[in-house]
Amino acid sequence: MLDFIIDNKIYVTYIFEFIAAVSGSYYLIKTPRVRKEIIYFSWFLWFVLLVDLSGLYALWAYFDDYRTFPFLENSLFTRNVWLYNWLNLISSIFYSFLFIKQIKKLKIKRILKYTLFGFIILGIFKLTSSDQLFYKYDMSVRLVGVLLLIIAIGIYYYELLMSDQILDIKRNLLFYISVGVFIWHLCVSPIDIYSTYFSIENRDFIFMHAAILRYCNIFMYGIFSFGFIYCAGKTRLAISRLEKSDL
Repeated sequence: MLDFIIDNKIYVTYIFEFIAAVSGSYYLIKTPRVRKEIIYFSWFLWFVLLVDLSGLYALWAYFDDYRTFPFLENSLFTRNVWLYNWLNLISSIFYSFLFIKQIKKLKIKRILKYTLFGFIILGIFKLTSSDQLFYKYDMSVRLVGVLLLIIAIGIYYYELLMSDQILDIKRNLLFYISVGVFIWHLCVSPIDIYSTYFSIENRDFIFMHAAILRYCNIFMYGIFSFGFIYCAGKTRLAISRLEKSDL
């Protein structure tokens, strides 16, 4: 199992997820008066890392010939597809909520909130109403979630451009988060549409999908980490200057 993880560079994503989660915790420790959504986001990164590591159970069971987990053999939980279907839904909900919360125009914000609520109901219904949850990724839920997220981030960018916040964008942690999330979904989602081609015969597609996902993860979690560390330092510097000016 370890050789498989190393040969296929699966460990790379876990390393960058861990660095991003640690960077988030560093930001919380070093930065006073952190906004609630940033606190939620920092803990969400630990949640994603935990779920990803939990997903290794399927790999462990396969290489262990189901000796450690005999109840998994030929069961609905043999593959970890169900776990990532739920993670995709939760991630789409969380990121959409994060950026809808930043929107200033109340009418648009209200519409997106209702849309998000409808998406939550749709996602839960789709994942619980069919045993396909255990066998293949639900692309309808994935694509609706991506569309909602892109719209929310797009409106966030527009309002950012129209406000004075654009003048201090380099200290805006949410901007770094939005760039990572936006680019990741734009690159990965089109490839996921063809996930039905996953099979032993389509090894080239599998390797290409794995490579794209790996590099997108490096970019997204890397920019998260950079944003946390850079903004924490800038925030401390700004507070220090403010205190000196008061003296």
